[in-house]
Amino acid sequence: MNRNYTLDIVRTVAIVLMVIFHFIYDLKFFGYITWDIPDGFGWEQFRWLIISLFFLCLGISLTFAHKHSIHIKKFLFRVAQIALAALAISIVSYSTVPKNWIFFGVLHFLAFASCVVIWFVKKPKMSFLIGAAFLLVGALQLFPTRWPFHLLFDHLPKYTNDYVAIFPWLGMVFLGITIAHSQWFQNDPLQKDATHTKYSKTRVWAVWPGQHSLSIYLLHQPVIMGVFYAVSLL
Repeated sequence: MNRNYTLDIVRTVAIVLMVIFHFIYDLKFFGYITWDIPDGFGWEQFRWLIISLFFLCLGISLTFAHKHSIHIKKFLFRVAQIALAALAISIVSYSTVPKNWIFFGVLHFLAFASCVVIWFVKKPKMSFLIGAAFLLVGALQLFPTRWPFHLLFDHLPKYTNDYVAIFPWLGMVFLGITIAHSQWFQNDPLQKDATHTKYSKTRVWAVWPGQHSLSIYLLHQPVIMGVFYAVSLL
């Protein structure tokens, strides 16, 4: 399957915004600034933008990879990678910040959402309706934010450093399926002519982070925090 460079570039944008967000968060964590991140006005909406891009890309990429037939081994391998990474984040966060450990963050959500929406990758119209319904239910707050975790566990932290509510965010993944089926997106509007040397190097830099998003997601925070910790020792 040929790569869709529009998808890679959108994922790159999401990755860059995420690194900026976490860099500023770490500045606050180490006491360099006092901005109300991640829950203050503007910062919360900034996070919404970032995870919206990630979740749309998830729906799009699953559709491109499995719209003709679901490749079970390939799918399960990828979900297992994400789930193991999510488990690692839970373990590390529990050992370092037990009062605010991450029990259902972005990676947990990506693994869960993948298992839900994979059965709809051939159904763009139905995905649109389901996605719109999830967004509406979330906007109207018809379900508690922590549903269903508040029904299953009594001792989860009152505040967690990263949480993704099923309503409305699963709706964004379903909408990604619909976008992937649109002729506009399939035409890859952000792609440049591969033979045009004027754009070749620029395109490599634009798409590379999007093609390695999971690795960057896992590594960027340890690197940033390690640098800040080294600076604090000096």
